[in-house]
Amino acid sequence: MRDKKEKTLSYVSTILLIGSFCAAGLLVLGLGLSFFQTQPQADITASPGFSLSKSIGSLLRGEPTAVINLGILVMMLTPFLRVVVAAFSFLLEKDLTYASVAFGVMLILLFTMLPTLF
Repeated sequence: MRDKKEKTLSYVSTILLIGSFCAAGLLVLGLGLSFFQTQPQADITASPGFSLSKSIGSLLRGEPTAVINLGILVMMLTPFLRVVVAAFSFLLEKDLTYASVAFGVMLILLFTMLPTLF
């Protein structure tokens, strides 16, 4: 039982570490790209907010704002993945009370992120 909890904590800490480093790397990359950008960007005030489905083209072109927005999205997804791992580990331990709470938190996080994704 204790070995399972330590393994779960190891997975959770690895997810948080990788997610934080990836988000920080994307933010630094986007900032670096903005310093070396020679052409002015399109008017970004015309459509406020971020939508992943609308930003894929600008991300493929390597636009700095799209890279920074992707870094912010990765930063938002990191705690969500942590909750997903915790919820399933509670299910494997047959702790239904904590699993249901974790799934509730997961749904709240999912519904707050859905407008960002679409």
